[in-house]
Amino acid sequence: MTPQSILIIDQEQAVCDSLALVLGEEGFRCFISYNAIDAQEVLTSSDIDMVIVDSQLLDRNGLFSYLQCYYPAIKIILMSSYVEIEVTQKALIAGAHDFVMKPLDFNELIGKVNYYFPSVHR
Repeated sequence: MTPQSILIIDQEQAVCDSLALVLGEEGFRCFISYNAIDAQEVLTSSDIDMVIVDSQLLDRNGLFSYLQCYYPAIKIILMSSYVEIEVTQKALIAGAHDFVMKPLDFNELIGKVNYYFPSVHR
C-alpha cells in the first residue's frame, strides 16, 4: 500500500528537512515547500494527504482558502509560535485540524499525524 503523503511548508529549510527526516522514518512520504506558491504546485502534481504548515505562511497567497476550496479532504496541521496564536485560533475555527507549538516536539507531532493516519493504514 502506498504510504500517506505529507507536504511540509515552512520558510526554514532546517525545519522542513528535520520534519521530512522524522516523518520519513515513520513511513510517510514527504514533500517540501518553502512558500505558498511552490506548495500549490506540489498539490497539483502530487497526491497529498496532509499539509503541515507554518501558520505565518497559511494565508500568504490565499493558501488556506486554496486548500479548503480545492483539497477539502487534506488534513491541515499548523506549526505556530506563541506570538502567532491568534492566527492559529482563527485557522482552527475556519477548518484546520490541529496545531503544534514551535519549537517543535517531534513526538507530539508524530502523535498528531498518527491520529489521522493510524499505523495499520501504512
